[in-house]
Amino acid sequence: MRRNFFGGLWHGAFLAVGMALTQPTTIISAFVAQLTGSTVWVGGFSTVLSIAEVLPQPFVARWIEPKPLKKPFLLAAISLRFISWGILAWLIYSIGSAQPLVLAKILIVMLMIFYAGGGLANIPFTDMIGKIIPAGRRGAFFGGRGALAAPLSVAAALAAQQILAKVHYPENYALLFGTASLSLAIASLGFWIMKEPSTVPQVGLYPTWRAYWQQLIKCFRHLKTFLSAQLLTGFSLMAIPFYVVYARNNLSAPEGAVGWYLFMQVLGGALSNFVWAWIVDKSGSRNMLKLCAMVSTITPLLAIAVRPIGWSGMLPIFFLVGAFTNGRSVGFQSALLDLAPAQERSTYAALDGSLTLPLAFLPLFAGIFLQHISYNGLFLMVSLFVGVGTLVIYQWARKTN
Repeated sequence: MRRNFFGGLWHGAFLAVGMALTQPTTIISAFVAQLTGSTVWVGGFSTVLSIAEVLPQPFVARWIEPKPLKKPFLLAAISLRFISWGILAWLIYSIGSAQPLVLAKILIVMLMIFYAGGGLANIPFTDMIGKIIPAGRRGAFFGGRGALAAPLSVAAALAAQQILAKVHYPENYALLFGTASLSLAIASLGFWIMKEPSTVPQVGLYPTWRAYWQQLIKCFRHLKTFLSAQLLTGFSLMAIPFYVVYARNNLSAPEGAVGWYLFMQVLGGALSNFVWAWIVDKSGSRNMLKLCAMVSTITPLLAIAVRPIGWSGMLPIFFLVGAFTNGRSVGFQSALLDLAPAQERSTYAALDGSLTLPLAFLPLFAGIFLQHISYNGLFLMVSLFVGVGTLVIYQWARKTN
């Protein structure tokens, strides 16, 4: 138990460093905006990456679920992720700034590989954590990962701010991505030391597609309220990639502000982990998600309210973004493990990813909308949908009280 717990914490700590250096809502959005100058490209990137992450999951789940051990598949997916970051860093450094559209195309291909690896890793990861971490310790586990990651990710965000400000473009992004690749490779050692208990292979190994389809329908009926809450509150993700673009275009944020926004987002995520973990273990994942949804409802409204302050007024907005995005991860992951039967965790994880795929298109729609409507209009719409999702979670949480 201790060995597995430590391995999970190690992985979470160094994964957080890698993700802090490559935050899609700050680093990637700013890089894409600088390469293309288009909000449609910024939104399109978020959409394509989300699709790449989710699309393979049902097929992988059907194949992996009967296997007695999931660890080899998880390690293979993790390796795919850090190799893709390393190749991307080398290509950016080699090509330089002379061909921005070529860089944009390379970026989207390599990030599709990275996010596909993340989607593939999610299936065995969910099953492994369900097997090795008892239900009463999952809040402590997920919160502990965040707590250990906090100083490392904050330090990484500060380092990223310095790299963006002092290293010439695009070498600064190449350095960020290369360092992220190294951090993810170190993170993988956490799973290498874990001992996964073997389960009895399921009879017949792979179910027929007809039988698997019936299993998916049954899972869907069990997850209806869970999915509704996730989809409605997921509208908060629609605005996130555009907060940094909004600050640069409308609030005259300087280049160095991106690093400070990243720092505040990482800090918000790190500090909030303590709160989310405590609430999950004490009051349950549904009550935790209720509070998280309230935070994500007011965040876009605050982004409108701070406009007179200028770009510095967006700093607390990014703090809240970090808090509620980490909260969504802890809360919905814990809730899914609570709902999923032990033998069907892979299928539940895959179905969750597939049925929340519409969220992937929201940033693209936002990028298109911003060609015709204001940022204020976008933020108000996001707050409305997330507010409805908050009410769904409130009713869902009452069923357990």
